[in-house]
This record gives sequence, structure tokens and C-alpha cells, in this order.
Amino acid sequence: MGTPEKNEAEMTPIEFKIRTLLNEKNMSLRAFCQAVPINTNTLYDIFKKGHGKIPTLQRMAEVLGVKEDDLLLPSVVYLGRAGMRDNMDKGISEVPESPEQSLEAIPLNFVDETEVDLNSSGMEFRDLSNGMVLMTMPLVDEFAYASYPSGWRDKEFVVELPRYSIVLPKRESGFYRAFEVRGDSMDDGSINSICFGDIAVGRLVDSEFWNHRLFTNGGTDYIIVTTDGIIVKRIIRHDIKDGVITCSSINPNKKEFPDFDIQLANVYELYKIRKVDRDWNRR
Repeated sequence: MGTPEKNEAEMTPIEFKIRTLLNEKNMSLRAFCQAVPINTNTLYDIFKKGHGKIPTLQRMAEVLGVKEDDLLLPSVVYLGRAGMRDNMDKGISEVPESPEQSLEAIPLNFVDETEVDLNSSGMEFRDLSNGMVLMTMPLVDEFAYASYPSGWRDKEFVVELPRYSIVLPKRESGFYRAFEVRGDSMDDGSINSICFGDIAVGRLVDSEFWNHRLFTNGGTDYIIVTTDGIIVKRIIRHDIKDGVITCSSINPNKKEFPDFDIQLANVYELYKIRKVDRDWNRR
């Protein structure tokens, strides 16, 4: 199935070019995103802005079967006699102000950003000018909570998730994922709280290590994806023989948030929390 019909006047040149090629190939936007691969939110951002990161656009051109210059340098925005379209002001350095100065086409300026490096687990890293690095990963937000336990293995599902980035002093090994925190079970009013709306970034603990004792030193918190859903808890005991972990909340209201056991056989994924970000507007 081709991409949906859309008025050309509503599109930036790069969006028009991509949609035209996809229609010729009878390829959907969803299939295109998977082939690149790219998150759909990122693609729509490129459509809106009229430009994107050079490495991403190069991969797009390869999937579409065109030369890089055909996609990276569409070279012109056709103005016609109607003049400039409102949504073409981004990426254009000058706009003719009189008929004598008017041009049939004006070049687009594309943003050339740092190339993306991947670690052995496929995590994205970008070098920043200050010597730090930006790590980008999928974000399981509140809208994906219900479907994630059944879709976490599905690459098509994961590629549709929003993206989340954190700044680190250097590249790190391992596989990471970000989760939006729901509920108040890990909020005790202290600076160690993990509050409703926070973004918890966790490093995956591979299941092959679940036969070894997990960190249960009283201050290590985890994101646990189970058959019943996603929870953020502190693991206070790990029975290796029976494959059971005891989960605890730091909220002092133990009547509402009691400790409980989970069979590791019912756990899909286990992430050791590496970092917690807070939106201060939610305080």
C-alpha cells in the first residue's frame, strides 16, 4: 500500500520527494521507517523541518534506491508565481522582496550533525562539542505501558516508540531503555525518590545473569517488565535456588505498598536503573 494522498502545497520538498518515491515503490511510511531504520516521530520531524541528519538521510536514500544527492540535495524549492509558501521559511537564507529580485528556486540549507556511532548492543551515541556524548534510546511512555509487555520483542513495535536521550561523560557498554514512571510507590519524599512522571533510564540485566545474585544492597532499584506489566521497585532479596525476587517500595505506606515476591519465570526484562530525570514543572 502506498503512502496517503497529501496536498503538495502542505509539504516541504524533502517530504514531497520521499512520498513520491514511496508511492512509486508502493511502500508505506511504516515499512520505510523499519527499513531505514528510523522512528516515525523522527521522520515526521524531518518532513516538518525540511532537513535532517546527514547519516539518516543517506540511509533513506539507500532504501529509496536513489543517489544521495537526489535526496540530500533536492537543491530547490519551487516558488512559482504565488511566491513563498509559509512552511518554506525554514532552511532558506533569503527571500526575494521584489519581482525583479524574484527567483524560480532557492537552495535549501541542510543541517550536518555529528554522525551516529553504535555500541555492540546497538545503542546510539553522538559526540558533543563539549567532550560529552549523547546516548539515545527508545522511551516507554505512559501510552505504551499497557502494550509493552506484549510488544517488547517486536521490532516493529519498538521502532514506533518515542526516543529519549541523556548526556554522559563517555560512551557506555550495555543495552539501555527509558521508562516513564507511573505511581508513587518509589516516592518517600527524599532526594532518592523516583516520582510519578520521572524518566528512569535502565541498563538491561541479561537473563543469563539471573542465576547469579542480583544487587540487593538496599539502594539498587530496578525496572521490572513482567507478564502483568511494568513496575519500578527495589529488589531486597533474591532466592537464586527458587528463582524468586522480593520487591519493595520505598514509600513508607506499607499498607498501600507492601513487599511482594515475583517469580523470575514471569519476568520478561530486568533493568538496573542508571539515571533518573525529572521534569521540574511536575513538582
